[in-house]
Amino acid sequence: MKKDYPLQSCNDSVAWPFAAVARAAAASSPQVVIHVGDYLYREMPCPDGVAGCQGSPSGDNWRTWRADFFDPAAPLLAAAPWVVVRGDHELCSRAGGGYFRFLDPRPLSPACSASTRPYWISLGALRLFMLDSSEGAAESADRVADYHAQLETLSAASARGAWIVTHMPIWGIRGNLDGKTLKLLTQSLQDAAAGVDLRQVVQVVSGHIHAFEALAIAHDGPSQLVVGTGGTSLDPQISQPLAGMTTGSALLEDGVSQSQFGFVMLEQIGATGVWVSRFRGIAGEAELACEGVGVRGALTCR
Repeated sequence: MKKDYPLQSCNDSVAWPFAAVARAAAASSPQVVIHVGDYLYREMPCPDGVAGCQGSPSGDNWRTWRADFFDPAAPLLAAAPWVVVRGDHELCSRAGGGYFRFLDPRPLSPACSASTRPYWISLGALRLFMLDSSEGAAESADRVADYHAQLETLSAASARGAWIVTHMPIWGIRGNLDGKTLKLLTQSLQDAAAGVDLRQVVQVVSGHIHAFEALAIAHDGPSQLVVGTGGTSLDPQISQPLAGMTTGSALLEDGVSQSQFGFVMLEQIGATGVWVSRFRGIAGEAELACEGVGVRGALTCR
């Protein structure tokens, strides 16, 4: 529910299946849930005559947060601890107030922060580097320099085996409505990552694009995983082969994209350090498995 955007029927559980996705994810017995940002989509009142959203609340307030996130996510919120990422819907000019009050892990500040500082989360042997990329669309020199400085704190020792968890992908490809042209994301993060030694990072886990993507980059650094399939309107399916494409200065050795509602289960194979990402549909059924996340040139999806 945003001006100049097609309205999604949030009163229809089929057209907006977030609750079904949350139930299926909860039934899969996760140990930890990672949400990659964008929690509140009902930004403007439902226009008169649009049946799909009549009676819906809107704006950055408790009624809207409850309708858009807390009620449909309730089974998954109860299933496991959550790791939450700030999305561009949670900018100070949008739903930042609610994000900081309800979800940000730091003490509540009287003022909304335009860009928060990174922090680490340790989950046993797994370490997550939490990067606030909510302003990643602002491709200014200052923004690039700030992201670069944050990524540079990932020294080789601290980054060994780590994941970067952030809303906007460093490398991502979005299908456009014409079915032909593609939009490459995110230039500010690609520029910021240039010259930073990320060889010890296993993968970048992101959202923002409304599809599932697993991308193997032709470098000695991390692979890119994108999961934006939780219920908001999907981006068009990419029909072109991803292998051999470039996004920014990065060459894709391999990749897969799927525009379908669902969620992703991430599981490590023994003590090998290799992760499998399994995309599952609304009912929890297995749709696609990608093995070799974080291993250069080893990404295989079936």
